[in-house]
Amino acid sequence: MSVNQVTDSKSGVGVNIIFFLLEIAAVLLTANGYIFFDRWRNKIQKGGEEPNAWCGLTGRHIARLLIYGAIEALIIGTVAVAIAVAMVGAVIGLAIPQVLVAVIIIILLILLVWIELRLTYVVYVIDDDVRTGQKRSVWAEIGAGWKLTKGRVWKLLCLKLSFLGWYILTAFTLGILGIWLIPYYNLAIAETYEQSKEDKY
Repeated sequence: MSVNQVTDSKSGVGVNIIFFLLEIAAVLLTANGYIFFDRWRNKIQKGGEEPNAWCGLTGRHIARLLIYGAIEALIIGTVAVAIAVAMVGAVIGLAIPQVLVAVIIIILLILLVWIELRLTYVVYVIDDDVRTGQKRSVWAEIGAGWKLTKGRVWKLLCLKLSFLGWYILTAFTLGILGIWLIPYYNLAIAETYEQSKEDKY
């Protein structure tokens, strides 16, 4: 193995580690936003104290969210790598028909979207457990969030797709519209979480 190959493999590992850490950071910040707006929704509907901007990153949340972030990053990373492998296989012309590669990529993309939709409520479950003092493992919380989305995947997909036009407009406004869009989106997701809890119990 030449020096260039060793350097290339080390830089590839470094990029993967950076991607993994960025994914975890994104999960933490997104989770904080979900929790913050869910608590605002609760304050508006039920009264109570005003949440602070970092209420989702308290010591009680952070450990669970880090574990969840790592698990989600591994799941998403695995599917993303599988998609990349299929695409590279198509580009370098392995003995796989192009149609089969396209079908594999589409199936993996659908799987990725489905997993993301099924994990939508996990952050809310973690926050509820922290607020109520319930001590469950992160796997149990993921399972509880997964169960809450059962039968709701299509509704969640439609809800999230309904914001697509708004996100395009946000891009045209250089993110300014996001000041209004992101709270609205987070509140909409939080409301569906509350509805799913009410339907379950």
